[in-house]
Amino acid sequence: MTVFSIISAAIVAIGTGYSIYLVYQNKDKLTNLSGIMISMVIAVITGLLSGSITGILSGEMFLVVGVSMIIGFVIGFLAGHPVGILAILMGSISGLMGGIIGAILGVFIQFINPTILLGILLGFYVVIIGFVIAFIFVETNNKFTLDTEELSPFAIIAGGVVIVSLFLFMYSSDMVKIPGKNDSAQAQTQVNQDASGSTADKTEVDVTKESTPKIKMQVTNKGYTPNVLRVKKGVPVELEIENPGNNSCFSTFMMPDFNLNNINLKTGTTKLTFTPDKTGEYTFSCGMKMYKGTVIVE
Repeated sequence: MTVFSIISAAIVAIGTGYSIYLVYQNKDKLTNLSGIMISMVIAVITGLLSGSITGILSGEMFLVVGVSMIIGFVIGFLAGHPVGILAILMGSISGLMGGIIGAILGVFIQFINPTILLGILLGFYVVIIGFVIAFIFVETNNKFTLDTEELSPFAIIAGGVVIVSLFLFMYSSDMVKIPGKNDSAQAQTQVNQDASGSTADKTEVDVTKESTPKIKMQVTNKGYTPNVLRVKKGVPVELEIENPGNNSCFSTFMMPDFNLNNINLKTGTTKLTFTPDKTGEYTFSCGMKMYKGTVIVE
């Protein structure tokens, strides 16, 4: 997923960069209205994709929204800068909105099937940015023309039907993880937990005296067991996480202080290794940070 996200980011950077370059090159030939519309489209679609990619990779809502807003604002400013102050305002606002929506979307789709959904978003980006580039050429060069009547609306409708059918097929065949669909029984179990508490009691394991420490952790409907790990600084720790179900939240494991970010926990056992290189107390959690644990490094 990380490789595909990097490729997607590169495509977005190239497409957006080339579009803004064309705006700067042809600023004297673009009308004010055309320039405003171009800056808005570039900003909103780039903000949407940038936010989605950042959200998928990070999962941190606050950080992702902030970064995506900045990216969208900067892209909108750059796209509108050659045209005028109104284009800057409209482009910047569009970029901010696109970044916010993209960030929220990215954080949520990382728990469903990010590869497929990011691929669909990237497809829309390529089509839209392609039309932007074509529009700039048509507006600034008499040698280029684009007859939109040649683009059959029936072909677009047919494409939409095919995409919707594909979504329905994946939904019915369980190719895409739909939160609340396959795990309804597990979700109901979590709702009906006994009154003793919705999170697991603190359970600690101490491996500070072991030369090759191994920790076996169990995922339950109340959290992680054990959820307090006492380890030795500088000694690599092997972590075996047993996940009995395919819970949409628990399917992602994070220990960012030791470079474990958005680790996919398949059903069964997942083996991870981390080296605690600094003393103190640090947090690990599920993807949505609903369930947490503590690493104590001595």
